Amino acid sequence: MTAEVQHPNQEVAQPSSDQPTQVDSGLPNFFDILFLIFLACMLGIVAWVGFLSHEEGLKNEATKHNGEAWVKWMKDNSEARTKEDFEIEACSASDAERRRWGDCFKELSESTEPLNKLINPFTNKPVQFVAKCDPKDPQTIGGIFIEKLVPTPAGSAIPVVASQLVDIDPIDTKINLKLTVCDKGGYAIKVDEFEF
Repeated sequence: MTAEVQHPNQEVAQPSSDQPTQVDSGLPNFFDILFLIFLACMLGIVAWVGFLSHEEGLKNEATKHNGEAWVKWMKDNSEARTKEDFEIEACSASDAERRRWGDCFKELSESTEPLNKLINPFTNKPVQFVAKCDPKDPQTIGGIFIEKLVPTPAGSAIPVVASQLVDIDPIDTKINLKLTVCDKGGYAIKVDEFEF
């Protein structure tokens, strides 16, 4: 066995009792406070963005309800308009006189409740009808788009041709329609296909 040999010239390092040991107080330092302020700001921004998204979602829902109101009225009056005593003459079906969509639309949007009271939630103006939903055109936001659906001959590759329902289109007889609304981005949201 070998004994440990200590050389007299080497000193063993001992902790100095002159330097006090630093104790962490547990209080946040300057950088901790900056981080907490940054975190609070980020949480506030996230909450604000969530609130704005919720508001935009409600506006999109209100736009869909506008379209559903038109669909409901047209479906409910689809059969009634073929009778002689239908109250809105411009929308009635007739064998004797040509009826046009433009006259019917004017009557509905001016004097028929609740259709004449519908408001575009994005502009707070009366609902407008558009030629198509177009994300590049801000005028279409919150608008309503009605298409007529014309069946093609049997065996055709495309069973139905859709085109915009315009003022001069005849509505003397029943026609198939598709109603679409435009959301906040100008994108189309299909509401329903129905017979009028």
